[in-house]
Amino acid sequence: MITETIAYLETNKAALGLALVGGAAEFQKAAETNPPATPAAYVIELSEDAGPNLVPPDVHQRVKANIGIVHVIRNVADAKGDAARKDMEALRGGTKGKLLGWSPATGYAAYERARSNLLVFRDAHMWWQDGYSTEFFDRSVL
Repeated sequence: MITETIAYLETNKAALGLALVGGAAEFQKAAETNPPATPAAYVIELSEDAGPNLVPPDVHQRVKANIGIVHVIRNVADAKGDAARKDMEALRGGTKGKLLGWSPATGYAAYERARSNLLVFRDAHMWWQDGYSTEFFDRSVL
């Protein structure tokens, strides 16, 4: 799911106005310093929550998975961040338009929106995380 989402955003990178798309490792490195290029988007796993087993004695569980798309933009036009906020809204809107309703892999439900929040505004970089959720089933293979 993560690999497929990164590949999908990478394929649409130019249309989305992204200079960089990465995963958790690239996100960690960027968070320690700053991204090597902006606008950037990082796809990270947030959580998985498995429901009860539906067909004992076999295992058949619905799993809700949440990912984060961390957008990073840099705008030094003003100290308050208003220009960065406007840029971020446009960037997030483009990504949302591509991901909502798109299924990340066979057997996965289409992405829906989940919790979103500002992570940090530092060194003229605004970091915003948009959450997306999907569902799939885990089944025993015994």
